[in-house]
Amino acid sequence: SITRGMAIGVFHSARYHIDIGLHVFPTRKYQLVRDRVASLPGAGDDIVFVEPEPATWDELALVHTQEYLGNLRSGTLSASDLAQLELPWSEEMVEGFRLMAGGTIQAALLACAVRRREDLQVRSSETGMAVHIGGGFHHAFPNHGEGFCPVNDVAVAVRVLQQRGVDRAAIIDLDVHHGNGTAFIFESDPRVFTFSMHQQHNYPMWKPRGSLDVGVMDGTGDADYLRQLAE
Repeated sequence: SITRGMAIGVFHSARYHIDIGLHVFPTRKYQLVRDRVASLPGAGDDIVFVEPEPATWDELALVHTQEYLGNLRSGTLSASDLAQLELPWSEEMVEGFRLMAGGTIQAALLACAVRRREDLQVRSSETGMAVHIGGGFHHAFPNHGEGFCPVNDVAVAVRVLQQRGVDRAAIIDLDVHHGNGTAFIFESDPRVFTFSMHQQHNYPMWKPRGSLDVGVMDGTGDADYLRQLAE
């Protein structure tokens, strides 16, 4: 919900619409969500849309290996890499997902007041809140991408926050799929709590253990899902 009188920074870019051909992962969805948010009552007063900056390659290297990033950047991923990623390689794809990673980083910095709000043109908020319409690429591992996730933007954002002095972070992942890449990345970092609530008998087959994992059974309805989440 939108609280009147407190502006919320919402990060989005039209460049999130990436041409990946006919695909089960339609990138047009980001613009549709942005348009729906803009149509909410009071949105013009209480929401500031912010154009993000791309994540730098050095920021991505806080999580991903230099070899993987080099192959991603140059288009030299192997056929098996691309099959695991399930996205066609193009410079537009790489730059679009790098931009989305930047949106996640900047939303995290804004929410934690790590960076001056004036830098991000959010005029008055002290909500401790920011929104990113994009990102959430929790299947990416340090040395490869998976399941439409070339880079793990949330993990990169947490590493950036840690560099800026944020001691503890929690990642609440409510995607239908388990956050396997995120769990793997932070499995040995006690400063990061990873929670994934997902359909148990669904992708991915291998689910590395996070701090708290809740596998939801097939056919679970809204009421039962919300009850389990509240618990």
